[in-house]
Amino acid sequence: MDLVEKFDAKGKTGAPYHVEVYQIQLDEVGNSVAAGQRTYQLTDGRALDPLSNEKFRIVQTGEKIYRV
Repeated sequence: MDLVEKFDAKGKTGAPYHVEVYQIQLDEVGNSVAAGQRTYQLTDGRALDPLSNEKFRIVQTGEKIYRV
């Protein structure tokens, strides 16, 4: 699994979060790579459920956070 993106997010209270996006590379053919499913998590390892491209839910607490 490869780290493909990092971004900051905030909760409703303004608490900052750092999000990491991992993706499995399924197949390499020449110069093209077929990308697998993306996994979102906080830098502390807690899993995130993506609700949209801008909105996520922390699985452990149910808190919604937003990309900034």
